[in-house]
Amino acid sequence: MIRRLSCGLLPILAAICVLTVGSATSASAQGALFLLSPFGAKAVGRGEAIVADSTLGTEGIWYNPAALARIRRKEIAFHNGANQIGNIFMLAGAVPSAVLGTLGAAAYMFDLGDQASTDQSGNTVGNITNRNYMLAASYASPVGKQLSLGVTLKYVSLSQQCSGICTNFTSQQGSSGAVDVGAQYRVRASVPVVLGLSFRNLGQPLQIKDKEQADPLPRLFQVGFSSRIPVPDLNEVGATVDLSADYGQVSGIDASFQAVGAVLGYRDEVFLSAGYKRVNGGGSGPSIGFSYQRGAIGIDVSRRFDQFSAQNPEPAPTYVALRVKF
Repeated sequence: MIRRLSCGLLPILAAICVLTVGSATSASAQGALFLLSPFGAKAVGRGEAIVADSTLGTEGIWYNPAALARIRRKEIAFHNGANQIGNIFMLAGAVPSAVLGTLGAAAYMFDLGDQASTDQSGNTVGNITNRNYMLAASYASPVGKQLSLGVTLKYVSLSQQCSGICTNFTSQQGSSGAVDVGAQYRVRASVPVVLGLSFRNLGQPLQIKDKEQADPLPRLFQVGFSSRIPVPDLNEVGATVDLSADYGQVSGIDASFQAVGAVLGYRDEVFLSAGYKRVNGGGSGPSIGFSYQRGAIGIDVSRRFDQFSAQNPEPAPTYVALRVKF
């Protein structure tokens, strides 16, 4: 049954890629740029070189749904991030099944903070809030022993609202639907190399007022690989070394990035990670991370040191995840 489900998913993913990506190349992506924001403690700690990483857990809902295909345990996770722009929160869960594949779901909010509305005397008379939201549902499944496929359906919403008196301010709200598709392929069982790719934010323009003022979503293509490096001396004591590298391109705004990452693990419990992400147009920099998983409880912490954080050090771009696996 799993083979029938997986084979049925393959032509659907191919059709979505052809129909949606083909229409995206001439668009000017301006809507919902928060969908490009760094996110996830594991991913950030590895420089976001993670499209071929099958250990992301629920972070795969954000980066590559195919990463969910071969998880072995159910996971519920709370993800939090803070940077100079705002605070990020996501509650996510994933449920694997040997017959049906893996189902995942997530609720996400990017809080850009509040702004006081004042009168001519400087007195506060209102409050302006700026929030971005995403609801997501994912499905992923293995195809044989080497290929994994995944798809995520997303509802994206932007909201700028005012309570009280807000002179010369008009509340705005817009929404759109989008699709992410992804794949991971293990080259051979005897060679620990995984190839990965994902197409993200494939959907209709985000409409605030009318169709003429709708902005295309920032459609992102990401491709890369990961590999476990055999180091006999480390392997003998239960240590592992994983390396990864990715390339990403955002259609419509001439933005691209290159990323590399490395993870040193010990007995599948403690992980130290480091990475570097080079962004065309600014925001490049290194990152570090730490993960600990013991039994059902796991925690991930990471920190970015990019160009923006060097100019505005507070608050430091820090990401935390708490996971429960069962």
